Amino acid sequence: MSDSHKDSLVAVVMAGGRGTRFWPRSRNARPKQFLAIVGTETLLHQTVRRLDGHVAPERIFVVTTEDLAAETRRMLPELPPENVIVEPEGRNTAPCLALALVQIERKVPHGVMAVLSADHWIGDRELFLEDLETAVKHAAWEHELVTFGIRPTYPETGYGYIESEGHGPVQKVVAFREKPPVEVAVQYLESGRHYWNAGMFVWTLADFREGLAKHAPEVLKPLDAWVAAGADPAALGAAYRQLPKVAIDVALMEKAETVAVVPTRFRWSDVGSWPAAIEFQETDPEGNVSQGETLLLDTRNSAFFGGKRLIAASGVDDLIVVDDDDALLICHRDRAQTVKQIVERLKAEGREDLL
Repeated sequence: MSDSHKDSLVAVVMAGGRGTRFWPRSRNARPKQFLAIVGTETLLHQTVRRLDGHVAPERIFVVTTEDLAAETRRMLPELPPENVIVEPEGRNTAPCLALALVQIERKVPHGVMAVLSADHWIGDRELFLEDLETAVKHAAWEHELVTFGIRPTYPETGYGYIESEGHGPVQKVVAFREKPPVEVAVQYLESGRHYWNAGMFVWTLADFREGLAKHAPEVLKPLDAWVAAGADPAALGAAYRQLPKVAIDVALMEKAETVAVVPTRFRWSDVGSWPAAIEFQETDPEGNVSQGETLLLDTRNSAFFGGKRLIAASGVDDLIVVDDDDALLICHRDRAQTVKQIVERLKAEGREDLL
């Protein structure tokens, strides 16, 4: 990345999510981004270290919630402690990024902000950095809001899509499309002009402020008033409660007139569930994945994420088993999305000790 863009670039890592589909490994105090789901480093570490040599530590900001702030600072000692921006409560991505804006623009008033998620996996680091520079240049020179589009490899129905005009390394966005039924997802896959929406963005701080002021003033005004009153951390909670719970796509990106997309060349996964994590593991000749000590007999296409105990299995197919100190998950691979429902059930039954 050119030195001129390094000087202006700040990175904002959104790290307040919980990743409930990874229960029982993921808990309130140990969310998905704190787990080494892919590789030996946590997803949060990987996200920050991906920027090494391209964004200075003092220009990397992590937004998280109050209960995760201390552990986030402990895990990232290379960042100044004040660069961990603390939300009083989670209110979706628009308030999260607006809070980052009003805190960062005082330090880097002419900066370009790259927005990343703490719990995604990205392969091909050099391609990621090249695509990031493409987005930064476009945001700085053309003053458009830039998003990243992941080239779809199959007709996924669980992601939103970005429709573009379909020409060049940076393309004009035609529309943001909701999660489609499978027949529409097939059409999107075949069109060559539709991309998965990964929720990563690049914009100048000034353009982001202008966009929020025009399209989502209800997200910005209480925070501006808080800053004008002295930005007392003790008063942030009252200001934050005035903000709507709204995603940045809905609050701004779907409404803005000047939005561009960079079709990415790097490999990407939101690692959204245990089956997604399995894709990154080596399998034995029977298609099984094993982490920890296992003894498998006549077992196929199953995944075992062990803890301190031996896991022994015999005569089973297509299972996911996750062992933790105080809970054991056993589910069919096709039912892994229901793990979130297990968490909701535990919550309804008041089992905070398991959440």
